[in-house]
Amino acid sequence: MNPETSSPISVLFVDDEPSMGDIARIFLEDRLGGCKVTQVTDGDEALEHIHSQRYDAIVADYEMPGLNGLQLLRALRTAGDNTPFLVCTGKSRHEVVIEALNAGADFYLQKGEDPLVLFTEMKQMIVQAVTRRRSEKALAKSRKLLEEIIDFLPDATLAVDSSERIIAWNRTMEELTGIPSETVLFKCQDFSECIFRYPGVSSLIERIMILGERTSADPHHPGIENRIITEEYHGQVGEGTDNDRYYRIMVSPILDSDMEKVGFIGSVRDITNQKRSEYALLESRENFRALVENNTDIVMRFDLKGRHLYVNPSIKPYIPFEPSHLLGKTYRELEYPPQKADEWDTLIQRVIATGYPHEADITFQSPKGKVTLNWRLFPEFDLEGKVRSVLSISRDITYQREFEQEKQALLSQIERNLGEFAILNDGIRNPLAVITGWLSMMNMSEKERSTLMHQIKQIDEMITQLDRRWVESEKVLGFLRRHYAIRTSPDQSDE
Repeated sequence: MNPETSSPISVLFVDDEPSMGDIARIFLEDRLGGCKVTQVTDGDEALEHIHSQRYDAIVADYEMPGLNGLQLLRALRTAGDNTPFLVCTGKSRHEVVIEALNAGADFYLQKGEDPLVLFTEMKQMIVQAVTRRRSEKALAKSRKLLEEIIDFLPDATLAVDSSERIIAWNRTMEELTGIPSETVLFKCQDFSECIFRYPGVSSLIERIMILGERTSADPHHPGIENRIITEEYHGQVGEGTDNDRYYRIMVSPILDSDMEKVGFIGSVRDITNQKRSEYALLESRENFRALVENNTDIVMRFDLKGRHLYVNPSIKPYIPFEPSHLLGKTYRELEYPPQKADEWDTLIQRVIATGYPHEADITFQSPKGKVTLNWRLFPEFDLEGKVRSVLSISRDITYQREFEQEKQALLSQIERNLGEFAILNDGIRNPLAVITGWLSMMNMSEKERSTLMHQIKQIDEMITQLDRRWVESEKVLGFLRRHYAIRTSPDQSDE
């Protein structure tokens, strides 16, 4: 802020000559402008004003009765008041100048005979001192704000100036290292006497320092991202057995207005959980890949447009081309009959649209001949619950289907045979009944009739035994129908 273009500079003018105060007001307020003058005639009165009001600058005469200019200056500086202070005197003794400057005066001004020259020079000194003090306050405020920001950062952060002193060491860095900030702030990078909380932290800090020294400004690439050095650090840092830690180190140069390096800032982020998750995910992927690629079932993944994202090696016997030819294509874009391709792509889109699994048996001509696959499709969801892809598992059920058909055919034949056997039993009993009737009417000896009737009875008992076996066979077929879903009726069998 420039005092000449902002609000007037408030000046406390301390001189035991009231006329000097009047002249100061005329020149600093009216003729030269930019100042607002308050006049007092001694140091004690000045202290009362200073305690009740804040001034931008103080101008005090060196020689005054009571509390003189230098005594007033010392009292203010002892109390921690750094208000810009200008000492005026009619004497030009060298020791007075040294005494005033050593006491903390910003400027020393010797009174002259020409008031215009005197107050013009005084105005310049006041503006210069106030501007410098305001700049110092603004800089201190900026530094304080920067310190608070750095201290608030979740990453362990430190900063080093051009003289290799540590100028920032935030709370997270204290927690990581176990070293309080007051132990290292504004000191050189010597950690030899520091006791670190965990083994390995000293190597971590040393690595930050090495990377920080390598940072530099790149005039051809002024962007901040081109000045940052990033590196991952792996070491034994922590408590107990679980002390294997991973950190991401980031360092960047601190540049002045001329883009010259005046230090560097470095931060450390604990990425152990992230790394462990990455390794766990990688291991999971490798396990999945090993499981899938050695699986006898055909495993495929499709994107939302039905294009192949992945196929495992089990598909090779079923396609007339290399598996890589499938990737990035839908079935409509491959060498399949259009009707089949449309049917398969439609099944994939149904799973994507509904978000539900689907299962179907598909039959097609392959290099192995005509095959039937049991095709199961499952939706895969993203973190928002939306379908992001479709996973499919196909199993060759050609042999199983043929076996089922043969089994059904054999059981149907048994059922037909049993039916014919029942008819045959009835067909045998009817002639036996006729024969028995004729024997009762025929003229023959009792011995001959008895012998024939015995033979007829044996035949009848044999038929009765066959009837029992037929009933038992029917019970067996009924059990198979109920518990094994075997269909034996002609209208239930597969075509």
